Amino acid sequence: MRTRFFAILTIALTLLAVSCGRDKGMFVLQGTVQDGSDSILVVGLDSRFDRVDTIFCRNGSFSWSFRPDTVTTLILLLPDGRHYPVFAEKDVESLITVPADTGLFSVTGGPCNDLFGSFYLSALNDTSMRQTAARIDSFITRDPFSEVTPYLIYEYMVRKYHAREDDLEPLIKRMSGNMQDAPFITSLKSEFNKSLATNNYIDNYQVIDSAGFRYQFADIGGKSNHLLVCVWASWMGDEALKARDTLQYFLDKYRLRYFNVTDVSIDVNSERWKEVISKDTVSWLSYNDPNGWESKFIKSTDLQSVPAFILFTGAKRIIYKTNSVRDIDIELNRTLSKNPIKEKVTTTKPSQTVRTPKKLTLNL
Repeated sequence: MRTRFFAILTIALTLLAVSCGRDKGMFVLQGTVQDGSDSILVVGLDSRFDRVDTIFCRNGSFSWSFRPDTVTTLILLLPDGRHYPVFAEKDVESLITVPADTGLFSVTGGPCNDLFGSFYLSALNDTSMRQTAARIDSFITRDPFSEVTPYLIYEYMVRKYHAREDDLEPLIKRMSGNMQDAPFITSLKSEFNKSLATNNYIDNYQVIDSAGFRYQFADIGGKSNHLLVCVWASWMGDEALKARDTLQYFLDKYRLRYFNVTDVSIDVNSERWKEVISKDTVSWLSYNDPNGWESKFIKSTDLQSVPAFILFTGAKRIIYKTNSVRDIDIELNRTLSKNPIKEKVTTTKPSQTVRTPKKLTLNL
């Protein structure tokens, strides 16, 4: 009896030690990367994960974790433009395999990841929006409360097929009331009757580079290229810098389209801005508007917070604005021409000499 008592006590103490050593409520993602990428950006489908994190890979693998409040849909962005979803839940450990090029993606661990994995494989050979919409409809019918559904609508209906209101509403109405109130679905419904274009132009406007030269904003990026601007401020810290860094991701992803990027800070303290940008090696020219919250970017676009993204035509008409990396990616994919020819970019100083912002121009 004494031996049995000590055996039971030993097992109990071991279980207690394991329990105490586990960080409660954490989601852990283990990953294997087959294409050699050394970093991956992590963004959220909606406001449940409203920041940008970076996963660093070593020898083709990584481990990353955070503590979600509820089921949270994450999107992993690769340097080459591919993206993959992961559904984070409390006290769940998931495993993801990021394929090389056209290989099959895999994510397991947790009910949502397993459900999405099954849907992903079943939809691989779909050839039309009608076929995939029917598949999503069946998925919702089986589980109208599933946290996977908003991502299915985002990835297949919005991003892949650019579905409109008439195609989306029947699917949304089949979801449970709680899921219809999910942040992404709420945001999507608010866009149904809203035009993306604001019809505002920001052409008669000057910005300043780190050397003190003034530039006409109308000349930046080229007259034929769409221009994506990240509006930020150094006093926002890491949040602003990470948003600014995503410009390189977009520049790489849409490198064969009529497209350029730049960033404009609204730092009143220009010296602090110069100190911050002197530490990086971005491939475009950065600018400052020392008017702060009185900046024309703020007043003309009614931005309520920064960092933010604004998409312009070559004539500098505003066609989209958002604080979301995910949303601007959707809009870029929808808007940009696939013609691979880019216009050579030149910028004119007040002295009328020509200054070419080489850091801004690609594939010349």
